[in-house]
Amino acid sequence: MAAPELETALTGARLVEEAGALLTLGEEPERMVAHAFERLGQLVPYDLATVLLREGEALRVAYAVGPLATPQLAEALIPIRGNLRLLHALKPRSKPATFEEDDPGEDTFHGLLEMPHGHSCLVAPLRSRGETFGLMTLDAMVCRQYPESVLHHVGVFASLLALGIKQAEHLARLAERERSLAEEVSYFREVQRRDVLQEPLRAESPAMRAILDQLRQVAATVATVLITGETGTGKEKVAQTLHHLSPRREKPFIKVNCSALPATLIESELFGHVKGAFSGAAAARKGRFELADGGTLFLDEIGDLPLDLQPKLLRAIQEKEIDPLGAEKSRKVDVRLVAATHTDLRKAVAEGRFREDLFYRLSVFPIHLPPLRERPDDIPALAEAFLDRFARDNRRPPIHLPPSVRDQLEAYPWPGNVRELHNVLERAAILSAGRELRLPPGALPGRSGSERTGRPLTWAAQEHAYLERLLHHTRGKIAGADGAAALAGLAPSTLLSRLEKLGLSPRDFRGA
Repeated sequence: MAAPELETALTGARLVEEAGALLTLGEEPERMVAHAFERLGQLVPYDLATVLLREGEALRVAYAVGPLATPQLAEALIPIRGNLRLLHALKPRSKPATFEEDDPGEDTFHGLLEMPHGHSCLVAPLRSRGETFGLMTLDAMVCRQYPESVLHHVGVFASLLALGIKQAEHLARLAERERSLAEEVSYFREVQRRDVLQEPLRAESPAMRAILDQLRQVAATVATVLITGETGTGKEKVAQTLHHLSPRREKPFIKVNCSALPATLIESELFGHVKGAFSGAAAARKGRFELADGGTLFLDEIGDLPLDLQPKLLRAIQEKEIDPLGAEKSRKVDVRLVAATHTDLRKAVAEGRFREDLFYRLSVFPIHLPPLRERPDDIPALAEAFLDRFARDNRRPPIHLPPSVRDQLEAYPWPGNVRELHNVLERAAILSAGRELRLPPGALPGRSGSERTGRPLTWAAQEHAYLERLLHHTRGKIAGADGAAALAGLAPSTLLSRLEKLGLSPRDFRGA
């Protein structure tokens, strides 16, 4: 290679290297492209440099720099069909090439520029993963022809430019996703805060007032709280209230239902995983502990947590450290843990289904929620709060709770507790045409026997009648959206346990 050619090649390599470094800085895309083209101009003089990105059967001018860059070029669309130069440059294996634009009306930009007769345009493809997604053009007012060595350097630059553009697009998508997630998190935090403020924990009964006092006392501490009580008594509401009363109220409140997650996924859900930790782990993912960092983590139905995961949870509570799946190092977390269960954990410990040390670590501050039948004073307040929320959400006038309906609600035993109360009231509110709540026939199963005899039924008799009627209605179906468990506001396992105690079998009602 002759000395001048060698010097040109070395200069070209240096300039392309400098331009490539600019393209990988990750700065704002317009500045990145402009600075890179400025370096390239020392090798290939131009009057206009553009980046054209493909959009269907056209190319959009994404970037344009140089003396001939005009406002009308910004975001302009250039048809591909009929433009032989563009069609040639977009071919799968095309290389950088220089074209002499003989006809100003038929140039690369289809007349968008006022270029003299005989100007030249150097075009190079922009590719990513084998696909040509756009072109780079260098237009000169005078006709220029470049040696193969220069075209080679331009090709390398185009490859780096393509990489820089794709990187900028990826970073923009990540920034948008992060912004969207931040807005979503902010929205849900505000929804949680508003729900607690608009529908505070109803404490009309002495039992619930005592519980509210307990929550105020423990809220300022970091003590672990264990909430026990029958299904549907409002354990999640108590946990939300505790979080709202605590200094962590502005931080996340993250909830996990341990019974709703498959045993194979719950470890990853709680503690997260790194990329490649298991088959299908294409990216790293934070677990609920990390998402709740600085806030409160609510583990509902903690009694259903698999036995082999309990030591890991115990370590997370005691050491405030977690071990994501596949991670080489532990990660510190600052989480206030609140657990809840409807099962007897002491019995589970005795049967070997729950670790004794974890039980004692969870029950530092136990709170037991009494069933709704033991606190009828709370029923009117709960009913009115729900009806207000229903009217507000459905843009309906306020729904009045008449004394006769209030008396019926207070007299009913509510085996499904607060959840069942909400279900009954929602159905009644939908069916009530006026502004006064009317309970539809059969809304409170089990009352007919009392009305016929004139004597109030025992709670066990009312529950038996209620569940019997419910099984007739669902024809023995327990699970599913239209099953007896969902209609009663109970977990399927809880309902089956109660049926067994009452001597009722779902099989007897199938086909009924």
